Amino acid sequence: MPALPLTPAQLDDAARLKQRFVEWQKRQKDAGQPASQEAAGELLGFNQSALSQYLNGRIPLNVGAATRFASVMGCAVADFSPRLQEQLSDYVSAAMPDGAAANDGVLAGLRRVVVSDDTDTVGVRLVTLKLRAGVSRFGTEPVVEDGGSIRIPRVDLERGKLNADKLIAIQVRGQSMEPLMFEDDVIVIDPTDKKLVNRELYALNFDGDCCVKQMVKRNG
Repeated sequence: MPALPLTPAQLDDAARLKQRFVEWQKRQKDAGQPASQEAAGELLGFNQSALSQYLNGRIPLNVGAATRFASVMGCAVADFSPRLQEQLSDYVSAAMPDGAAANDGVLAGLRRVVVSDDTDTVGVRLVTLKLRAGVSRFGTEPVVEDGGSIRIPRVDLERGKLNADKLIAIQVRGQSMEPLMFEDDVIVIDPTDKKLVNRELYALNFDGDCCVKQMVKRNG
């Protein structure tokens, strides 16, 4: 399927992001630190092609990518994408409903958020979900690559009224949600938030596989 053209708002995000990225590169060079796109890609978890496409408005910036950029560049998502800043609280809300069993309390294997000495960001544990078909409860397995966590600007959590202790991060698999999100994007979810709201994104247990989908209510 051909890629959809970016909207004016998405192009504006890309332009602001590129300006912030250039400023970050200058700070890195001044500090004698690696500043190439290759080095940035390693920090962000992107290949150089994806990084270039984000910076040049070839693919739309999404919440997961924006959060990674903000963490690496030491700024808030709102500094380059007020649009995604507003959407952040929607995109971290997630649920795995399965009838009444979805309200069965403690989530097995949920790991506590690690807060570093950097008071501007909060670490969220990167995990792989362990699911079984027909069972609402789930376990988590830590991901050891990339330090096992991602950094999220604290201001983003505060604006979204999110409890950092309840959040976990997972990688997107598959291409069914493009261009909203791409394979290997990292999303942050709150497994304890089970409210069903139209147009919000949810992580669902579908026959033992974790699927991220947007819920759309239809008449009738």
